Amino acid sequence: METLPIRNPFPRAVSLLVEATGSTQGEARRLAEACGADGGGASPGSAFPHGSLVAANAQSSGRGRFPEREWVSEPGKNLLFTLFLDPTAASALPIRIGSALCDAVTLYGRSLGASFAVPPRLKWPNDLMFADRKAAGILCEAGSSGVFAGIGLNCNQLSFPPGLETKATSLALELGRDVGRWALLEIFLEALAGALRDADWRRRAESLLWRKGEPAIFLPGSAASSKGREQRALIGTVEGIDESGNLLFRERGKAKAQAHASGELRAGTYE
Repeated sequence: METLPIRNPFPRAVSLLVEATGSTQGEARRLAEACGADGGGASPGSAFPHGSLVAANAQSSGRGRFPEREWVSEPGKNLLFTLFLDPTAASALPIRIGSALCDAVTLYGRSLGASFAVPPRLKWPNDLMFADRKAAGILCEAGSSGVFAGIGLNCNQLSFPPGLETKATSLALELGRDVGRWALLEIFLEALAGALRDADWRRRAESLLWRKGEPAIFLPGSAASSKGREQRALIGTVEGIDESGNLLFRERGKAKAQAHASGELRAGTYE
């Protein structure tokens, strides 16, 4: 493991790089525990304070929100990292992180004098999408004194395993050029620092929300896992996000939207 020479706007934060690991989430937890951050509180003098991160060039056991879903990444091509965040830093962390990632991707494209044919969107609660193709996922897990936010962003990967060809994309595919991973990571950290301070975060998140105002299918709670598929899927419209970061989804035929703390959105129609 070595120091990653990037700008990190979080005071006293450290940025580390490991060549290969099972999971950056596991690496960050081990570092936090070894430094006392996740065992006795992340103090200002901690060796792994708020905003610190561990990145990897290769990851063999990346995962998503559900146990049966893996995050597959070609070595050396993508951004794979975990941030350690103070849970008191802001509310609705997954949504703020997703909004910051969307903004960072857009800003990075502009820095190259390029733009995306389809703008990036935040698929509630944790995916970055280009149209109906996924480019990034975010996994937030609580520790005893902080939140570990694992992020996988497809940067330069140009092909995907069978079954994912029509579901996944990368920034290089969308931009038509290679992506500088570490330059993009710096832009993201700056965007996140701003998003954590933003009192108007909800308005910004809703402006980025995938399929907002459009027909969609919603699998509430455990129904989004393959183990809960017997539960009824809801057909309706994505209305927005509430102050806690919950999804506001109005089922077809209902007068008001209902707030959902967990579940999965899918593209769909009323037909």
